[in-house]
Amino acid sequence: MDPKHRDRIAFVRIVSGKFERDMNVFHIQSGRKVRLSSSHKLFGNERETVDVAYPGDIIGLVGHDGFGIGDTLSTDPKIRFDEIPRFTPEVFEYFHNPNTAKFKQFRQGLDQLLLEGVAQAFHLKDTASRVPLLAAVGPLQFEVLQYRLETEYNAETRRESAPFSTVRWLPQGTPTETLDTLSLPTGARLAFDMDSNPVVLFPSEWSLGYFSQNHPNLTLTSLAPPRLHTR
Repeated sequence: MDPKHRDRIAFVRIVSGKFERDMNVFHIQSGRKVRLSSSHKLFGNERETVDVAYPGDIIGLVGHDGFGIGDTLSTDPKIRFDEIPRFTPEVFEYFHNPNTAKFKQFRQGLDQLLLEGVAQAFHLKDTASRVPLLAAVGPLQFEVLQYRLETEYNAETRRESAPFSTVRWLPQGTPTETLDTLSLPTGARLAFDMDSNPVVLFPSEWSLGYFSQNHPNLTLTSLAPPRLHTR
């Protein structure tokens, strides 16, 4: 899009009913009620205000930073759609900010790009480090993320490989006391995803198998649980 524009646009497909500008809807993932006052259609670098839209139409909503891929907007707060599944990450890197004077741009850009789904982020348990641990399906995602941080947010980055090769999600709501009793193989770490769900990061398939063997009653999943009322 035009880099001169400082706003952000969330593209939405109308699935049912009728969209009208200035209508109030519920953002299902956060539970918040929002007013859709700035709706547009885009033609190249030009924008055209949209007052009405029907099923099948795609419109752009300006000024809603909290909207993520797969989120639902509805006048009925009870409506739920299955979330678009995210692929299990296979590569992990730390993204450093070498220029402390640009930390605000770095953090803002990273938060917004993560919301777009460019990569996933994890926070290691029992660490105070502010260096983001990012995860992706392939290294190309990290290259795209680094390029966009530098070109769109003027934020320098330094990448560092992390010693993990796969991740598994633990059951939602697993108590901290239970996490503290888990026996982890060498190199494995407990962490939390962007929605505070507990995960285990493994350095190899062998360590994953070892952990599963020693915790037969613990359910591990390769996909994150659905995100509802998390933002």
